[in-house]
Amino acid sequence: MIGLLKFLVILMVTLYFFRWISPFLLKYFKERLFKKMQQPQTEDQHRSPHKKSQKKTEEMGEYIDYEEID
Repeated sequence: MIGLLKFLVILMVTLYFFRWISPFLLKYFKERLFKKMQQPQTEDQHRSPHKKSQKKTEEMGEYIDYEEID
């Protein structure tokens, strides 16, 4: 019974703490996001992704066309 009571008290204190601190955390993350949005984008972000090197036909193997036999 005492263990359950300890658990409930710790749970209530933890929830109260997060409820008290959550507005500050939300404000911090919101400001951080707005700062990232305001920064000019660098050239790395504007570059097109590198094209994947196409496989050579030798690596792919031979093409075999099968015919149906009646």
